[in-house]
Amino acid sequence: MIAMLPGLSLACGIPLEARITFERALLITDGVSQQLITSVDLSAANPNAAVIFPVPGTPTVDQPAGGDALFGYLDAATKPRIAHKSRYVWRVRNLDMAGGTPPPTAGVNVLGQQILGGFEVARLAADDPAALQTWLAENGYVLPVAAAPILKAYVADGWKFVVVKRSVGDPEGSISPLRIRYAGTTPVYPMRLGALSDRPVGVDLFVLSAHRSLVLGLPTTFAGPLNSLGPPPTGDLAALVSGAAYLTRMRSTDLVPASLTSDFTVGQAPSDEPYREVVTTYEDVALSDYATLGIALCMAAFSPIAFVIALSIRRRIERIVPKVP
Repeated sequence: MIAMLPGLSLACGIPLEARITFERALLITDGVSQQLITSVDLSAANPNAAVIFPVPGTPTVDQPAGGDALFGYLDAATKPRIAHKSRYVWRVRNLDMAGGTPPPTAGVNVLGQQILGGFEVARLAADDPAALQTWLAENGYVLPVAAAPILKAYVADGWKFVVVKRSVGDPEGSISPLRIRYAGTTPVYPMRLGALSDRPVGVDLFVLSAHRSLVLGLPTTFAGPLNSLGPPPTGDLAALVSGAAYLTRMRSTDLVPASLTSDFTVGQAPSDEPYREVVTTYEDVALSDYATLGIALCMAAFSPIAFVIALSIRRRIERIVPKVP
């Protein structure tokens, strides 16, 4: 029996007998078709760890050439600009800082099954959510009760499902990037399953399209023409990200699960103005004892209280000592 572990973190997929510790995705849209390239890091105790991805069209699945290097490259090419600043701190001394495939199920259409890089991949269409859960159970997947109404909504909307399960090997580690392709005019990133999470949800979403993209509620950390990336992609990477001119990166680590009542629709931003997030780092500069004393004396000498005291003393002297003609 397969069920979700406590403490899981969800984005676009349902982890079964596993926890998704990190998820990254690249959505490529050309207005006619969509490509979703995704990779997840799984932490699990069962060799049958799996992930189910809902998609809004009939999917095909493959492992693209250059996929293993894709997200490392995109992360490095779009990382924030670092601004270094110094800040002065009082020196503190002596501070301790320690710390097998069953018969077909009515209501479910198996669009295809394949082995990709040690993973079993099944593509499913369903017109009956109960039949879908039956098929999953017969094939070793049992969904949590809370997932049933969300899957029912996806089935009602005509979405399809990609089921990915390890066929061999250690259940710990990353699923190599899979590319899910389907026809569709509206780029969308599935997020309704994030409502099942018991902690804030993290999403790192890259979008390649003709213009700068926008997702309401998901902060933009990078936006710019693809040809502005340095170094430019080459070889398999260049072929993988071809066909779109503008890259946008949107990222959040603390989406509130209760707010994830719908999927993320990717729209066009008001302008194609480039943007790169700036992160400020501070270097603490410890002040010496003499510098600390000097600054303290200067602050005291030029403070309003010191001025009032000095003025009062001067007036007292003037009253005691007569002025010289």
